[in-house]
Amino acid sequence: MRFYSVHFQNEEGNRGAEYFANKRDARKAASEWRARAPADTPDHGAVVMEIDVVPTKAGILAALNKYAGHPNNG
Repeated sequence: MRFYSVHFQNEEGNRGAEYFANKRDARKAASEWRARAPADTPDHGAVVMEIDVVPTKAGILAALNKYAGHPNNG
């Protein structure tokens, strides 16, 4: 399985990420973010990354631990 994450950074340096099931939606979100971000923001504030998940119980759990276990997830 393949997912896409868009990592955002605003002008204050705050970071976040959104996850998408398809590349088109991820690119659209990144493009919209870049259009709103100031020109001096690194990478114009958005980077699209591919996430490959092995479609087994162990692979899905490993991906959840890696991507959803971040301390800033609330």
